Amino acid sequence: MQEEERVVLEQQALEALRESTKTLEVADQLLRVGNIREAERLRDEARQKRHVSIWLMKQAKTATNH
Repeated sequence: MQEEERVVLEQQALEALRESTKTLEVADQLLRVGNIREAERLRDEARQKRHVSIWLMKQAKTATNH
């Protein structure tokens, strides 16, 4: 069971990281066309997703150690 939980958490972490990367790419495009406010909002959203990814990876590591 711990192995399954670890795998699920790692998959969720990777998905959050992918979403973060996509969001940062869109933010960069918006910044290039001058939409600074929306670019900043998306950058903050990407940062939150990255924090979620880190948290999930820590949870996966904890699940492995128990």
